[in-house]
Amino acid sequence: MPICNPVINNPLVVIGGLSLTEMVKYEVNYSKLWKDADRNMNGDVSATFIGVFPNIDAETMPLKQAQVQVLCAALDQPYFSATFWDPATGTQKTAQYYASDYKITLLSRATGMYGGVSFSIVPVSKR
Repeated sequence: MPICNPVINNPLVVIGGLSLTEMVKYEVNYSKLWKDADRNMNGDVSATFIGVFPNIDAETMPLKQAQVQVLCAALDQPYFSATFWDPATGTQKTAQYYASDYKITLLSRATGMYGGVSFSIVPVSKR
């Protein structure tokens, strides 16, 4: 079941087949990973560059309980394929990811309305 606006053809994120198009927040953080970093007495850095890892922080629009459950099931998988909009290249990219933390905001338990789900997904490998 997609959590999206059918008018928008390309979702911002697809997590294990679950399409998410309309987001309250969508940020791609390009984290640079270094190994054996050291600074000498002259202040010069010596390090081995591992690569750039595009971490994604996002928050959905308000959702109903059934939609929250579907998204949680996708995020609870140990690893999943994620296709995301990459602002650096202006294209969709697909890679293996895992979910870090996610937070669910409850608006009304009686109506089953949630304010949205905010989540972070982290790539398994560098881009």
